Amino acid sequence: MTIATMINEEKDVTNSAGGVMAIRLVLEILEALATRESVGVTELSKALDTTKARVFRHLRTLVDQRYAIQNEASERYAAGPRLIALSRAAALTPHDGLIRLARPTLMRLRDAFGHTVNLSLVYGDSASIVETVPGNALIGVVMHVHTHMPLHCTAAGKLLLAEQLAVQGKLPKEPLNKYTDNTITDIESLRMELQRISEQGWAGAPEEIVLGINALSAPIRDHRGEMVAMVSVLSSIQFIPRQPARELIEAVKGAAAEISSELAF
Repeated sequence: MTIATMINEEKDVTNSAGGVMAIRLVLEILEALATRESVGVTELSKALDTTKARVFRHLRTLVDQRYAIQNEASERYAAGPRLIALSRAAALTPHDGLIRLARPTLMRLRDAFGHTVNLSLVYGDSASIVETVPGNALIGVVMHVHTHMPLHCTAAGKLLLAEQLAVQGKLPKEPLNKYTDNTITDIESLRMELQRISEQGWAGAPEEIVLGINALSAPIRDHRGEMVAMVSVLSSIQFIPRQPARELIEAVKGAAAEISSELAF
């Protein structure tokens, strides 16, 4: 059942006011989902001055159409992937919605391995971390959020460069800043690294920006297949070596794929 069908079932064809009221109720429910962390049926029925049965019926249809999701434990509702994708298409700020959508996956990835997990968003030709879930190691590693990262020496940044090279044939301009002895500053060496990243579907940056630190990152794509974000794990080189364990690689790629699937419709 589509939203249009839901509205048509509600309205009385002999009474245009009934149709307007049904449309208004659907829009008010969507607005509540878009602007609140979560909402319950009783709370919504009181706020919208309507019956719980009517609110519940609309919410179930919205869940079926993936405009809403339900937390089975709390029985509360939140914005679903199609509503979040709609906000992106309408040029609304997508960050809060994407972070909310990705957070459960980020938490599960952190809990599985104990490493700090970051979510980075693409902003044209740059990227920055917008959400971080700290690891549970005795000595943790974190990065500042909302700060543009150097692209040629970070895992998430190299994913963006690899995408630009594959799609546009574009490489960053020289000179490339050198942060450690492991930073790739030769443009042809970087080209080879980016081509390898495109082929394998993930990027690492062992001690390339800070000695003793490594990160592993995989791309998140929207319903058009465009890379819009990255999920990364970050830790000491002791725990994420230069050649990460296959289990960790597949887990990070799986987390990125899970978030990507929620953005597709």
